[in-house]
Amino acid sequence: MGIRQLYFCALVFLASSIQNLHAQNSESELRAAYIFNFAKYIKWPTDHQTFVIGVYGTDTEAFDALERTLKGKKIAGKEIQIKIFETFIDIASCQILYCPDIENKRLTTLLEMLVGKSVLLVTKEDLVKRGAMISFIVENDKLRFKIKKDALDRAGLVPTEGLLRLAILL
Repeated sequence: MGIRQLYFCALVFLASSIQNLHAQNSESELRAAYIFNFAKYIKWPTDHQTFVIGVYGTDTEAFDALERTLKGKKIAGKEIQIKIFETFIDIASCQILYCPDIENKRLTTLLEMLVGKSVLLVTKEDLVKRGAMISFIVENDKLRFKIKKDALDRAGLVPTEGLLRLAILL
């Protein structure tokens, strides 16, 4: 089997496993599974002892879904730690920051704080045009995601071609 065939098989597996999760789990758990796959299919510029996924705000449903979905899983051989950030203090200590609910003023402040940091900003609402790197959307009753590639580039994050093919690119 050639490299292209292996690559295609991996993409098909990724897409089907995510859609199968959709049939079995809540929307929050589906988003958590997507976040896990974002972590796996992005090349991170620095090496960390643990892989930290932060949830900004007080959305305990998002935090709980990440905890349940990612329990016992690893990213690049590293343990995953899920943290809640109710303020912007120490947000740069995570590799992924998920914002399930953020108002416009706070998003602007957050984006300013993340300039030059290799933190993947993922939002539940469609905020890629406002600066988020990845945003979830629902299209034809299916959960999808948008990626703003130039925002990833500025943060030094390199997505795989497979991840880009599954995304709606802006």
